[in-house]
Amino acid sequence: MARRGSSASLRDRIEYVGYRAGLSLLSSLPAPLTYGVAAAAARLAFRVDAGRRGIALANLRIAFPELAEPARAEIARRSYTHFAHHAVDVVRALRIGESELVARFDLVGREHFDAARARGRGVIALLPHLGSFELLALVGPALGVDACVVTRPLSNRLIHAELLARRGARGAQILAHRNVAPGLLRALRRGETVAILNDQYTRRSKGIFSPFFGVRASTSPGPALLALRSGAPVLPLHLVRLSRERHRLVCGAALELPRRGDLRADVEAATARLNAALEALIRAQPEQWIWGHRRFRHSPDLPQEPYRRPRAVRRSEALRAGGVRPSGAP
Repeated sequence: MARRGSSASLRDRIEYVGYRAGLSLLSSLPAPLTYGVAAAAARLAFRVDAGRRGIALANLRIAFPELAEPARAEIARRSYTHFAHHAVDVVRALRIGESELVARFDLVGREHFDAARARGRGVIALLPHLGSFELLALVGPALGVDACVVTRPLSNRLIHAELLARRGARGAQILAHRNVAPGLLRALRRGETVAILNDQYTRRSKGIFSPFFGVRASTSPGPALLALRSGAPVLPLHLVRLSRERHRLVCGAALELPRRGDLRADVEAATARLNAALEALIRAQPEQWIWGHRRFRHSPDLPQEPYRRPRAVRRSEALRAGGVRPSGAP
């Protein structure tokens, strides 16, 4: 159980109690029923959570302008269900033996990982928040794809502490997101693998605007800078759900990054290359990515902030989602 520090707020504690109750419920039900309950909860959340649903639909309009609105809404609905199932995956993975967990995975592209590691400079595994990505920390070591996983802190410290313990329960090393560069460089020099999820918005003070789904999005240049400084190859890596309890871990070939001698220009070009690789993975399985994140905030390529929707548009979205009107709508 997470240690309860004096800095935890009342809200943190209430959220933590709810979190623990949800885990207990998911752990106690038979697998088919658990996944069914999670899917029903996801469908309800999609209908009533107008704010997050609006963010997801705004992102999908940017990413897939060629699709009709009902098709984009269907991707958003399915992503809600997928991540409800993802939560179940993580809870149930800790209740079964390592051999049973490994048996649920197909590993594709192992030769790419072995070839990259043989270079002796470590490996940077670049992941999107796609599929049941949290399972990498649990199954990766058993599959021989062991990695130090970089994780961002959650606002709720109690939940964050417990998630860290879960992620490291099968031997994976977990590194905090802040001030992590020196630790990553040391790991690479030891020939280790570091896994970085770099498909979410980065504060403008720390990011650079790089193309992502056709518009420039604020992106951390950290993985590109790390690769250029260390000489470590970058491999796109992702997990994808095949069925309720079957998954595939895919290791792609090492990405070619520009090295022209101008560090700033090389970092910008390399970040664009890494974003393109992440985008390709997401386009192949859009229903398994987190669309409810404000990825395109402050993009200089968008005429207005995409997450400030006029009331008429919000009302239309709510009706299409199932007849639930957003609060304040007439």
